[in-house]
Amino acid sequence: MNIACIIPAAGKGSRFGNDIPKQFLRINDIMIIEYAIRSLIDGLITCGNHGISLVIACDPERVLELQTICKQYLPLSSIEFVEGGKERKDSICNAMQSPLAIQSDKLIIHDAARPFIPKMVLQELVKASADHVCVIPALTVSDTLKKVSDNVVKKTYERKQFILAQTPQIVDTSIYTKAVQSIGDLICTDDASIMEYAGYDVFCINGHEMMRKITYPYDLILSELHAYMYEHDNGV
Repeated sequence: MNIACIIPAAGKGSRFGNDIPKQFLRINDIMIIEYAIRSLIDGLITCGNHGISLVIACDPERVLELQTICKQYLPLSSIEFVEGGKERKDSICNAMQSPLAIQSDKLIIHDAARPFIPKMVLQELVKASADHVCVIPALTVSDTLKKVSDNVVKKTYERKQFILAQTPQIVDTSIYTKAVQSIGDLICTDDASIMEYAGYDVFCINGHEMMRKITYPYDLILSELHAYMYEHDNGV
């Protein structure tokens, strides 16, 4: 099975409040996106004899810097860079035009700002993808969920109904391509949403706290602990 990994890395990270996009900030002197690339490729290598390629959508001025990083983990023939788009979906659509993506059986799409992926999560994703066209990792919700209007609670929800979706998400390449085409200009914040809107089932496996997205400055502090966990017990 040929697996193409797509990482949209053109985001500006405006909520983070830093001039440098968050995926290019550093944890222990290693860029967040390098951790994301490393954990993705290293984890997939443990999943069996699959052909692995990598397509990164980014600003053109970042290509040489990222190429230096990527070639530590894959041969250059298995790496391609495309220009990032205005929105996440645009970047992914650009990446899907790459021959590496077109020729794949499965796409794994991963946020550049999620630096750490336990190997066991990738193993479960790939295993489940044999039976499902879309598989995502997810966390259960621990807090009480309430709907509010003008700061007044209108309804309390049973939290067992909800999950927190994470990446990487794995999809069947041909089906995902059709799904993207079918939803038109609808904006989706993850790839599972695209599959949902197109009428396909999304299967969930257990995610991991280590895989939380870096969105705010506090997340960067927490990621230093996750870096230690990743380096010392990556099989968790």
